Amino acid sequence: MIDKHDHSVPLPPHVTVACARDLARVMAEPDALRMGCTVISPPGAGCFMGAAWWAALLAGCPLPALLDCGQAAGYAAAALHAGLGGIIVAAPPAQHRALVSLAHDMGARVLRQRPPALELPVRGAEDALGRYLRAHRLAMPHPE
Repeated sequence: MIDKHDHSVPLPPHVTVACARDLARVMAEPDALRMGCTVISPPGAGCFMGAAWWAALLAGCPLPALLDCGQAAGYAAAALHAGLGGIIVAAPPAQHRALVSLAHDMGARVLRQRPPALELPVRGAEDALGRYLRAHRLAMPHPE
């Protein structure tokens, strides 16, 4: 039997992005683009910054992105209706199922919990990002 949940394959890198400067740093890294790095909003940002802020910040960004909506299913649904491609929401089971169904219809994805992500430091962000991406690149399986 094939295990469809093979956890031995490392996740692609995830980086928390809180502003245009953070996003520009990620986009300037060739490894981020090559590896399909996922950008994630700060925790709960979908509730206090909103889907429109996230969509505006990501305009023109080719990377996968996730808006963290905390436990707020209503904000998560609004983000999906706004056309966002990915959300994180820790909603109760019935609401989570409804959000997954909505996301499926809209070609989006819903995560129940936030994946591990690099928080860019105030000082040395470029160096930290470079080290993080290199470590991910080395951990990724290489085609034979």
